[in-house]
Amino acid sequence: LKKQIIVAIVAMLISSCTNEHGRDNNEFFVFEPDIRLFTSYAFMNAAGYNHEWNATMHPIRIEVREYLDSILTDDYRQQIHKYYEKAGGGDFYAYGVYAINSKNPPDFGLICDTCQNEDIARFEMYDSLLKDFYGRANIAGLWKKYYPKLLEINLQYKPFAEIAIKQITEYCRVDSNYFRDKADGRFYYQQIPLMSYFTAFFHETGSDYWVISGPSTGEADPSAFYHEPLHKIINPIVESYPELSMKIDDLVALSQEKLEGDYNNITPLICESFVRTIDRILCARYNKFTYEKLREMVEDEYRLGHILSFYLLENLPDYEAGNKTLREFYPELISNIDIAHEKERWVNYWKSQEKK
Repeated sequence: LKKQIIVAIVAMLISSCTNEHGRDNNEFFVFEPDIRLFTSYAFMNAAGYNHEWNATMHPIRIEVREYLDSILTDDYRQQIHKYYEKAGGGDFYAYGVYAINSKNPPDFGLICDTCQNEDIARFEMYDSLLKDFYGRANIAGLWKKYYPKLLEINLQYKPFAEIAIKQITEYCRVDSNYFRDKADGRFYYQQIPLMSYFTAFFHETGSDYWVISGPSTGEADPSAFYHEPLHKIINPIVESYPELSMKIDDLVALSQEKLEGDYNNITPLICESFVRTIDRILCARYNKFTYEKLREMVEDEYRLGHILSFYLLENLPDYEAGNKTLREFYPELISNIDIAHEKERWVNYWKSQEKK
């Protein structure tokens, strides 16, 4: 009897630590698809979200859009399109933030009053609209159909999560538990085929981190995790030195020749150049690329308008060779920027491109 009791207790403990999909509830990284995100991005697509950076949309997105076209009336689609336009159009970030701060279907609605912020405050009555959409579009049926595929996509990235976070924390010389410093927190990774390719964002909800990404064209590797978590380290460093940022404010106007409204003041401009350059460095190291290949990758970022990318690539080796943390080295790194030289580099680079 004693043995039976022990076996029963062990079985109960195992059951309490895993969910219905066999995931260990004590795992830090979570890859299980989220129906709230699926519903919100299905709504976006039905309401007019047509943007796509890739040559074609993801096959799942195409299938879902065709299904929604077939099941929703034109009048209803016009109704939700009006709401979509009023709420800011294709703001995939805001729709995603609302989703992960809301209840599961069919209830929806924000979980708590503290979830309200400027990004989702404009979604008045969205909960009732989404509840109606959930029923009309038979999202429960769609979810049942696509859940296995979505889980398969997410799980491709599971082997690389720990590797990426280790690379990030070691490169920036922050504590290895930097992303685990919240009690009971989780790190959720969600790849959403209903979003555009090459889009992603990072967000915190309570004690949890979320990386929400559109589909990828390449093979799964640690680079899927670099960009958004790097912002969590880089942004506070940059924001701590506003006087240094103003020193290079003249570069904003030049960068806007290519960025065209994105990162249109100095703080986000520095943050984005910083994150993208370190992202490329870590990617090159993981894949054992040559320096020439790394420079080509950073040049791709420079061409997009991230004007500090070359400077950072050329000067971060001094940081790597020393013992300072990235936060400690940052003032020196930014203070040493030769503004005249970077302006000249920008002008000469684009002149050379015109000759090709």
